[in-house]
Amino acid sequence: MSIQISIPSLVIFFINLATLAFYYAFYRFHFYRFTEGFLQYTALAFSLFSAGIAIGLQAILLQLVPNGGPIWNSFFLSSFVEEFAKLLGIYLFFSKNQDEFTVTDGIFYGLVLGGGFGLVENILYYINTGLWSQVLRSITALPIHMMNGGLVGAFTMMFLFHKNPLFKWGKLFYGLMICVFFHGLYNLSLFQEIDLLVILPICILFLFFFLEIIIAKSRILVPGHILKLMDMSMEEYEILSRHNRHEGWIQNVQKHISTSGIRLFQYPNLRHTILTTFFLIPGVLSIYLLNEAPDWISHKFPDLVIQDYFALFVMYPIVLALMFFFAGILNPYFFRDRMLAVPLFSSVDMHIKEKEENSAIFHIKANLFYLPTSQNYPKDTEARFDLWLGLNCFSGLNGKILWSRENEEGNCGVMCELNSIPFSFLLQWNFLRFKQNLKNLFLRKVNV
Repeated sequence: MSIQISIPSLVIFFINLATLAFYYAFYRFHFYRFTEGFLQYTALAFSLFSAGIAIGLQAILLQLVPNGGPIWNSFFLSSFVEEFAKLLGIYLFFSKNQDEFTVTDGIFYGLVLGGGFGLVENILYYINTGLWSQVLRSITALPIHMMNGGLVGAFTMMFLFHKNPLFKWGKLFYGLMICVFFHGLYNLSLFQEIDLLVILPICILFLFFFLEIIIAKSRILVPGHILKLMDMSMEEYEILSRHNRHEGWIQNVQKHISTSGIRLFQYPNLRHTILTTFFLIPGVLSIYLLNEAPDWISHKFPDLVIQDYFALFVMYPIVLALMFFFAGILNPYFFRDRMLAVPLFSSVDMHIKEKEENSAIFHIKANLFYLPTSQNYPKDTEARFDLWLGLNCFSGLNGKILWSRENEEGNCGVMCELNSIPFSFLLQWNFLRFKQNLKNLFLRKVNV
């Protein structure tokens, strides 16, 4: 019995392979140049595992809900199940030796796993809806799977490095829901035939820019084994880093050192500029051809509808041009070294038995914060805190000192955890921080 493979099927298969290779090379040389072949092959193997889990879960759900509507099919049966399956594969990939990896590792190997998953899905779910429609789906669905895999990988590593359940599960749920939403929105545009020319660039570009922010921030985060050496969780490291940034700002002000040179955006490099031009020119020429010779397009490509032509030859090259132009444009050192013109802080009175310490906090995450103190205190020391926001005092808040340490300059500090924190305090704190951020934007413009 011979197996016949149609020419269109071969074309779609090689287009999927080329798309996977293109986006792999893009991210491989964009931010992650040192890779291990064994880990990449392992990530591809886990992509097959994730695809199998997704297919199994979808088969069960189809038995339970055989006639789900477009919303159900787009956001739950397809998007949620597939992103959850990728999350499970990425978690199993990293969980055994998590301390050896960084958040950046999570992003890259998540991209590889997501790319393998997207390739398997596009091959298994091939439907004969026309060659050009399948080409468009192949070159758009696969990068969405890849970028979602990178995001899920990043938030999975954060989940593994955090200790506080609120941060662990909160960040994981936040990252997963973003991936599910944009994946589901893309699916809905296909199922309902909503204007793909609007939905497609929104989905790809939002995921791209969000991933760029995560990549930039991941470069200043340390791997798990360093956190263990410092005896810190990731949330404690982030709080301490934010405190050190504020202290550095105060010292710079006292020494009249400016940090205005640490900008959020960097100039695109020459290679990315050339590639931007390379993809931008075909998009512009395709617009010109559509306006000047639409009959020629219809004659040469009779099966190509105008919407697919515009998506394939105009919109998609322009989207790629934007991706290459903005890839790596965010400066990671901005997130580590740049400080507000005037930072927000809250006064704190810490009571330990008969002793009272007056200090200040610059950053608080849920019920955790760092305080400069006059001396070190034993671990798990019980304390009572009065938090001030302007003239408003939230007094008598019970908590403890998680750890205490002295830095190289001889200054002491403690990481504190409240048993519970008033919601009204967090609401006011974040509102005031938002207002202060706006003020600092205008202060910077005036000072420049």
